[in-house]
Formats: sequence, structure tokens, C-alpha cells
Amino acid sequence: MKQKTLIILTMGFLTTLFGCGQSNKTESKDIFPKESFSVVEAKIGNKPVIGSFNMAYKTYDKKAKYPWCLKIAIGLDLDNLFENGLPKNEESAIANKLEDELLAEIQKLTTAHYIGHLFNDTFLDVYIYLDDPEKVHNYLKTQTNKEGLIRGFGYEINQDPKWATVDGFLK
Repeated sequence: MKQKTLIILTMGFLTTLFGCGQSNKTESKDIFPKESFSVVEAKIGNKPVIGSFNMAYKTYDKKAKYPWCLKIAIGLDLDNLFENGLPKNEESAIANKLEDELLAEIQKLTTAHYIGHLFNDTFLDVYIYLDDPEKVHNYLKTQTNKEGLIRGFGYEINQDPKWATVDGFLK
């Protein structure tokens, strides 16, 4: 049985350290809660994980309108990792850049709620909730094997109207 321990630290300047946030400011203020990112440190089994999540979504009352959870898993370069599977600074920057690029394109296609991301045993896992998964799926399937891609990635889109996938990160 895997043991999971979570430590949550309130963020200030660390938001920039961990990359992306909700950048689509043209949407109505009623659609997106005010950002409140926190650092999450945990262990899954004996492996450390670290990420940042927008805690404003903990009490978000429009979850049912965005029932699709997009999880993007960006593979990290094994030569740029510490022994524990977490990235060195340059690898973190590369993965965050790809995350930002994908998120920007997704936000052009549909309303996308960026919940946060987690560096987890050689991967950067990104969590986004959507109202229209088909447009996003059609876009991402053109990107996964794109020539010149800086890092490989995979994705899955699952129906999750209660946002159970990210519930443990928003405690």
C-alpha cells in the first residue's frame, strides 16, 4: 500500500518558481476564482513529489460546469534529474515552458481551469478542467508526436464532475 503524505505551504514569490497560472484574463471574473497558489510537497511511497496548486478551486462552486479533467504528463530528461526523480533547475524550466505553451493553446480553444502541476518521479503532471474536451483532444493528438518537440508528453481526459482527481491536492 502506497503511503501519501502532504505538506502545503502558502505561496508568495514561489508562484513564479513553479510556472504557470491562469493567464486568460479576458474571461468574466465570475468564471475563474482569484488565484491562490500553494506549494504542495508530499511523498508517494518513498518518492518525493512537489508542485503548486490553485487553492481557490477548493471552494469553487462551478465545478459541475467543467466536468472533464485533462491530465498532461510531460516526460522529463533522465539526465537532468536528481536521484529522487525530481528535476534540476534547467529541466524544470524546460518542462514549465512546454506546459505554458500547451496551456496557452488550450485556452484559445475552450474555457480551461488550470488547477496546478506536480513534479512526480520523472514526470511533470499538469491538471486542467474543461467544459469541451473534444477540441482539446483534437489539438493535443496533433502535438504528442510533433517533430522537434522539446519533451515528450502524453495526456488523458476523463470525466470527473466532482473533481476527485485533484481533491487531495486542494486540502
